[in-house]
Amino acid sequence: MKNFHGILTSLNAFFERTANPNDAMSGKFSSFFGRLFQPANQEATNAQLVQLGATMKEEGVNPAPDSPLPLGFVFFGQFVDHDLTLDTATTLGQSAGDVSQVPNFRTPRLELDSVYLGGPSVSPYLYAKDSGGRLLVGTTANPRDLQRNGEGTAIIGDPRNDENMFISQLHSLFARFHNAAMDLLVAGGASKDQAFKDAQTIVRSTYQHIIVSEFLPGIVHPTTLQPLLDGFKVGVLPGPIDWKHAPSMPIEFSSAAYRFGHSQVREDYVLNDHVQGTLFQFGAFTPVPSANNLDWKRFFNLDGAGFQHARPIDTKLAASLFALPFVTDQPSLAARNMIRGQLTFQLPSGEVVAQKLGVPALPLHPSVSAAGLTKTPLWFYILAEAQANGGRLGPVGGTLVAGTLLNTLLRDTMSLRNRLKDIQFVQMHGIQPSMAGIVKFVEGL
Repeated sequence: MKNFHGILTSLNAFFERTANPNDAMSGKFSSFFGRLFQPANQEATNAQLVQLGATMKEEGVNPAPDSPLPLGFVFFGQFVDHDLTLDTATTLGQSAGDVSQVPNFRTPRLELDSVYLGGPSVSPYLYAKDSGGRLLVGTTANPRDLQRNGEGTAIIGDPRNDENMFISQLHSLFARFHNAAMDLLVAGGASKDQAFKDAQTIVRSTYQHIIVSEFLPGIVHPTTLQPLLDGFKVGVLPGPIDWKHAPSMPIEFSSAAYRFGHSQVREDYVLNDHVQGTLFQFGAFTPVPSANNLDWKRFFNLDGAGFQHARPIDTKLAASLFALPFVTDQPSLAARNMIRGQLTFQLPSGEVVAQKLGVPALPLHPSVSAAGLTKTPLWFYILAEAQANGGRLGPVGGTLVAGTLLNTLLRDTMSLRNRLKDIQFVQMHGIQPSMAGIVKFVEGL
């Protein structure tokens, strides 16, 4: 099994080499993390966080009622994370110190740089030669897999997009979406260079539209989300967070709030009409056999029925996440999340963040109390809050997640929010700007 963390520790120089010089970030962006709230002294010890994490293991197979959210959006959320954040500089459990000095090796923009990197001229190994910008995808054995070298290692913009076959197939879907859009444009008379630029606009705009219109409504409770969407429409997000002066990538988002998706992961999966199994049964960082290709109607709502559902956001994680194939001799994923948040980055407790946001704090969870803690690690608090809000993120978690994503779009002059005609351009080409629309367009459905 390939060493996932060994791969990541080698990426610092890689992303510095492949940064696109023609896509430099404006003064509104930073290549470092930042804080929305002051760091806090921690009462929690490593042992207490490990103890609390151990209580989060789900017993049985998906015992909680399903959420309404199509299962594919769990991996879409992971895909978004890999587009926005990458920390290879800190060590689990060791204080990171001043987070404004911790580099983020992804651009804090929803631009799919994990798919495109610097484009054909800067990252040619991702593109077919003399194609004008068609992304390389697939292998001889499986045209729907990622492109791979002779050892089966994926050649993509971010190796994390091969850590399970579900996200690898999603990455492949977006690459094939780009290629299908290019083919459509060239057939319509566009030059290859113009077709690449316009296809990239179609793909990025559709992706951003999905985040705003499908993903966020599926994960954030409407009472929290609607005021943020209303502010997004007029270009000013509501307080009490000063979003205009917020860091480009808040550490509270990347190291706590956005890790909510771990709770949505199921233990069992039906891939297609013939194959089913558990999350890591199908391998990690390995080629995908064609027999395991995902039937997307089982992961997104293509026809109103038949898709699998994500788990609700709560304080339990699937058993598979307590035995990650690419992590050895380490605490569970649940414990790692809290150790990273509380001990590496000294995040304030959930109760403190609730107070800062002007919302009533939750009662102390029995598992937190049993671990000997009087304050709740921010990640656990966000999950408990979601559980109290019907399985969707509440005022603390929803504000941090939706606010950060929407603020990212507001700040980017090239985003869908600031170029509204782009979505009209997508629709003009007969593409429905949704996950179902992508699948139908790519697969010719």
